[in-house]
Amino acid sequence: MLSDSNASICAVSTNIASAIIDRPVIRQLDATLINQIAAGEVIERPAAALKELVENAIDAKATRIDIVLADGGKSLIQVTDNGVGMTAADMMIAIQRHATSKLPTGDLFHIMTLGFRGEALPSIGSISRLSITSFPKNSDQSMAMELFIEGGVVTPARPAAFPTHGTRIVIKDLFYATPARLKFLKSDATELTACTDIVKRLALAYPAVSFSLRSNDRIVFDYASRATLGERFADVLGQKTLDNLRLADGTRDGISVSGVISLPTFHKSQATDQFFFVNQRPVRDKLLIGVLKASYQDYLETGRHPVVALFVNVDPAEVDVNVHPSKAEVRFRDAQGVRSLLIGTLRATLQRHGQEAASHLTGEALMRFQRQPDLTVHKPSLGNTTYTNTRPLFATRPTASYSNASRFDVPFLTPRVVDTLEDGAHFDPETGEVTSVADAGMLGVAKAQIAKTYIVSETTDGLVIVDQHAAHERIVYESMKQQYLAGGAAKQFLLVPLIIALDDRQSELLIQQREVLQSLGFDIDVFGGQAVFRAIPALLNNNDPEPMIHDLITDLCDESTILTAHDALLEFLATYTCHTSIRAGHVLSLTEMNALLRQIETTPNSGQCNHGRPTYVTLSGTDIERLFGRR
Repeated sequence: MLSDSNASICAVSTNIASAIIDRPVIRQLDATLINQIAAGEVIERPAAALKELVENAIDAKATRIDIVLADGGKSLIQVTDNGVGMTAADMMIAIQRHATSKLPTGDLFHIMTLGFRGEALPSIGSISRLSITSFPKNSDQSMAMELFIEGGVVTPARPAAFPTHGTRIVIKDLFYATPARLKFLKSDATELTACTDIVKRLALAYPAVSFSLRSNDRIVFDYASRATLGERFADVLGQKTLDNLRLADGTRDGISVSGVISLPTFHKSQATDQFFFVNQRPVRDKLLIGVLKASYQDYLETGRHPVVALFVNVDPAEVDVNVHPSKAEVRFRDAQGVRSLLIGTLRATLQRHGQEAASHLTGEALMRFQRQPDLTVHKPSLGNTTYTNTRPLFATRPTASYSNASRFDVPFLTPRVVDTLEDGAHFDPETGEVTSVADAGMLGVAKAQIAKTYIVSETTDGLVIVDQHAAHERIVYESMKQQYLAGGAAKQFLLVPLIIALDDRQSELLIQQREVLQSLGFDIDVFGGQAVFRAIPALLNNNDPEPMIHDLITDLCDESTILTAHDALLEFLATYTCHTSIRAGHVLSLTEMNALLRQIETTPNSGQCNHGRPTYVTLSGTDIERLFGRR
């Protein structure tokens, strides 16, 4: 009979033995399962598989790439190219995991090709029915060879009919070996849209390559080889869009940026037409998206998106493209330098074209031009006008001193019409009349006010219709912005400090940004998970600062926006000036209308208001003649 101690020892031994038996055994996964796991990272939808195949074709120096899809790529993806091709031996190696010809020196930090990981073909072959047919150039192989992979099982290469040099890869029944993934795919139309977007991005990056895409026996597009980017832009984005794009380019410290960006009055509800390339690689980078938002913050309202195609060129050693298996993200060594160059280039371009309105506005105006029986035209008197508000509209309000800054001055801009007219022109301040239309600026001479909201002006070549609120909003904003930038850090100290609770990330970021915030007029201390604001910029006086500060902190912590504190304050200014400008329904005299026109002509970025709406629409004499059938 066992003693109590012996019984205890046996029980412990039994428990240990049981634990050893139950412990999971570490084992090496088989190659097919490894490839299926890799496919989950690289090939999450048909568009991802298509991207890998088209990039391989481009790397193979193809000048024509033809794509055929069925059911949004779920049942068929076929890519045929006229590149250098592969021998039978090359194909057998290419379907092995991490086999590639694109890293001859093994240097991951000097990548010159689109592909380099060597994962695409084995990953696709493990989850689908894959066939590869290739006829190589400059080889002893006298005919094309073809091999099959089905669910990771390889059939040796055999002769096949393929009349030209190049490669054809066919993927059938994507995810048939991993059916659970099929549940996460979208409709055929949605998957086709994703595939189309991938090819369009690559077509923009490589205009010399011809691309065709056919889906379910329907030709989606067929882009011929182009000599210039401009021609390919017209193919992909359309001529109407191209007419509203402007060239942007800049260079600094070995980094260059070039491309096209849309006029602020040409924007869309979705960000689908925003294309970014780093060393000709299509990317979706948070830094670049944030730069775009910061650059357009003076021009577009929330929810509207510009159209852009931007190419960043940098030494390959200065950018890491091996951040994610999809190769759609990059990391710059000098991220701040890239950001600074991009913002400077984009803002300079927008300012150069700040008084241009989108070309489609005239066409839309002509289409919508029709008789409106209830539309009243107000012909103002030539003398003084009586207002419900006795303050003259353009009178300058008292200027606040920055030393005690009880409020931020919102100027109503005393008109200096005579200074903006050409030499020798005569302007009558009593009547608002100009001797000749030719003597006025590009916006001509005001003739009437429609619906107490829109100014109709005659020019030498037609007429201009001005939205008085949108125009004055831009004028006031630009004036306030210049005063703010010139005035520096004007502070308004709070009677009671404002205390805001922070999480760890917010605390760390505000500590990093403390000096910048101090220079912008904030007096801030951060400790113990709280930010204590003792002073705020003077421009925020007479406004509740707490909501704005919460928004500022949120924007600074949002990696998708990358707004600086300075950018966030300017964004606030844009909203503030919207509420302090001439309102729709405010009757103006001819003197005031002409003064407003002259201010528009001399104000930067006056082609649109702070929210991206046009400030004026131009109708030429030819446009007007078309309205009446004279042309």
